[in-house]
Amino acid sequence: MLRWSGDDLGMDRWDSSMEISSLKLDYEAGIKPQHVVQAVYDRIEAYKKVQPSVWIHLQPIGDVMRAANDLLIRWPDEAERPPLWGIPFSVKDNFDIKGIPTTAGCPALVHTPDSSSPVYECCIEAGALFIGKTNMEQLATGMTGCRSPYGTLHSTFSKSHIVGGSSSGSAVTVSEGLVSFSLGSDTAGSIRVPALYNGLVGFKPTKGTVSARGVAPASLHQDCVSFLALTAKDADQVWQVCRGFDKNDFFAKFPSPFPHSNGQQTLPEHSFRFGAPPNSALDVCSSSYRQMFGQVLSILQKAGGKRVNLDWEPFAAANELLYNGSFVLERLTIFPVGWFEKNKHLLHPVTREVFEGVAARKSTAVDLFRDLHKQAECKRAVEGILDACREHRNELTVMVVPTAPFHPTIEEVDLDPVGINGKLGAFAHSANVLDLVGIALPCGTYEISEDGRVSLPFGVTILACGGRDTELIELAKALEDALTDRAEE
Repeated sequence: MLRWSGDDLGMDRWDSSMEISSLKLDYEAGIKPQHVVQAVYDRIEAYKKVQPSVWIHLQPIGDVMRAANDLLIRWPDEAERPPLWGIPFSVKDNFDIKGIPTTAGCPALVHTPDSSSPVYECCIEAGALFIGKTNMEQLATGMTGCRSPYGTLHSTFSKSHIVGGSSSGSAVTVSEGLVSFSLGSDTAGSIRVPALYNGLVGFKPTKGTVSARGVAPASLHQDCVSFLALTAKDADQVWQVCRGFDKNDFFAKFPSPFPHSNGQQTLPEHSFRFGAPPNSALDVCSSSYRQMFGQVLSILQKAGGKRVNLDWEPFAAANELLYNGSFVLERLTIFPVGWFEKNKHLLHPVTREVFEGVAARKSTAVDLFRDLHKQAECKRAVEGILDACREHRNELTVMVVPTAPFHPTIEEVDLDPVGINGKLGAFAHSANVLDLVGIALPCGTYEISEDGRVSLPFGVTILACGGRDTELIELAKALEDALTDRAEE
């Protein structure tokens, strides 16, 4: 493997935190991007012994070293450097990058684009260093991470437990300190669930506020470009770079009518109201998740949140629409006309089973319109629950949910791949159907072995009305220390 020595770079070897804020301080202290690149590739090489199938495409180290050198030439003045200068990142392999094959986890449908997705270009223009494209659940269909022909990954906390999907490799690269952040997509929880199972922050903005052009779709009406990072502050920095209206993205939205803070708090400090699913909905959770979720709700109250009763019914109804109604048919539109029937044998067996089940439903246009009407009804109801109360206009009202109900093993998923996958979306599927903004936050760990040697992460997702991205991410930044430290109480 090609190496640059400390002498070549003019100082000792770097090996520190990939958190964006920490990395920026190291750069201010004199560390060069080349030091970081060398450390990244050393870590990648070492981690291949643990999980060799994290990357579908890894940039040659020489190319990344040249990009790092170009950063110093292009921005010699520290004061003029852009916000992601020298920050390494990975990309889920359903994002187009010029000249690099896009697989979407499906070799049979690979294509090599002649242009890059705008969100990738935003990161490059902001000075970020592209490291590679990551393994993912085939065609972004699934939440377990167990449906990739490139290999099944596991949680960075346990070799026996699932990594989550479909942005599985992206989560591993951030959790293991191989990159600082990763670009992914979220349709049914594909960012939020891997964030949970790998102790990360997963931020799903309001759909259409970040361009999805150049991202191979799973379900165009539901897909949302999203971000995995080590902290809410890091996720915010990346989002601020990538957000914006793209007129060539037909699902893009004009800027929100809600005030933006440009990184400053827009709500009075600790001013928020929150609800949670009723006990009947939480019955699907494991005992450990139920216990930890209760502790998190207490922490939110201690942090200044006012717990209120919010109607869960429209959230639950929207949750059912994503996969148990006609909306799932949209996933078949990703195939060229006639491709599926002729080539379905080329798909992962579980992916094929899912698509065959969808086709067998024989849903009609009438079914679709009825589901669209139900979606509109649920969206209006949730808008009223989270945002329409004028007497609480100066407070952010949110719904807090366990990101997933439990953490299964890979063996358990192998025995019931479709059934368990469906259960994992109990609190995740509604977010895109309802056009909500959501952020998954880590909330400590819990032990699963008697000797205490194996612990798994727990986390919650906070959901707010679409367009309240700034307020939600500022709230998350204010709360994440208290939530992360939960296990130390």
